[in-house]
Amino acid sequence: MGNLRKASSALQKLFVCGTLKYGQPSHSILANNANGYAKFWCRATTAEKLPLVIATRYNIPFLLNKPGIGYYVTGEIYEVDEKMLKVLDDLEDCQDIYTRDMLNMNIGVGEGTVPCWVYLLQKYPEKLLKLEYLSRYENNEKYPYVIRHQRHHKHPPNEDLSYTVTA
Repeated sequence: MGNLRKASSALQKLFVCGTLKYGQPSHSILANNANGYAKFWCRATTAEKLPLVIATRYNIPFLLNKPGIGYYVTGEIYEVDEKMLKVLDDLEDCQDIYTRDMLNMNIGVGEGTVPCWVYLLQKYPEKLLKLEYLSRYENNEKYPYVIRHQRHHKHPPNEDLSYTVTA
């Protein structure tokens, strides 16, 4: 029994609002037990307004670290283990593109907030703030998400996020 308690105490809460959500293109990563443990906990919204935009030639959803702008963003909270967080850190190009930060999430009226890990885009060109802000992400035909293995290696996503690229 001791090992089970130790395993559950190591679980951390992760808020996802983009392609990792249930029914979205990258959810299979969370659903794959080989990547570690992930279990749906509840739906939630960010406790403060944040800009959620779709950007780059690959139509990637980005949650920008610019509190007070945009909407309260709706997503899902998962309980995940350290192994899953490591897989997701690699997927989300932590350090290169995203950073994983702790933010409070609203889990319902009268329920208060819960601190969760969330992937935020810290450095981005100002032009991203001119894009349409979303309160929730759904992959769609207008902006179809391009999964990682279908992207062109000569054009990594961070090339489109560079301050020097003119569009």
